[in-house]
Amino acid sequence: MSDKLLKLFDAFYQAKRVNHYYWMHTDGDEAGGKVSIENLQWIIQTLTGFVIEKKTVKVKSDFHRAFVERHEEGKVNKIWVMEGEHITWQRFATVKEMCHLLVDQTGDHQPDPCQTIDSLKNGSGLFDDFSVPEADSERLAEIIATELIYPLEYRKPDRDKVREGASTIDQIAELRGVPSKYISLGISDTWIAVCETIWKSLKDVDPANLNEHL
Repeated sequence: MSDKLLKLFDAFYQAKRVNHYYWMHTDGDEAGGKVSIENLQWIIQTLTGFVIEKKTVKVKSDFHRAFVERHEEGKVNKIWVMEGEHITWQRFATVKEMCHLLVDQTGDHQPDPCQTIDSLKNGSGLFDDFSVPEADSERLAEIIATELIYPLEYRKPDRDKVREGASTIDQIAELRGVPSKYISLGISDTWIAVCETIWKSLKDVDPANLNEHL
């Protein structure tokens, strides 16, 4: 298995751990079926040992919806979210930045956002022969954020509702608190099949609980 595939599977395993502990150690979702960002944050903080603070910026950027500032060698992190974005995008962008803290490896983080944007605009990314670490990091964080904020167990029934005409992409986006873009991606047959294959191949969560941290 290539290094990039190993990285992908490891990132999914981290998502599996977060999902497992989310249901074991928190009160779960918000009322109505939205994944709780606060509970995800608590689990990721506990797993990584990092401090994570969320802040809003009263501007709207043409280049990004959120970004993370890393301090004290990554031990203290501030996630800045653009307040002008729709709430579904604020939620997704926050989780995506937390996923960087969860799955980034040494050398993945690029402190210069312009270089990351240039790499993404040039088409390089996960599994490309000439991709650079910061572009891989962005796409991997996007994938894992989707898995956390819109879990597979929600996507399959939502897909069936759309097929039956019982709901629409936009209605599900509102229900789940997830941008329509990622609802469409998440309920596609191809992506569901890929994710099911990966999830089934992952080892059991270890340790089974986080009691020693509580």
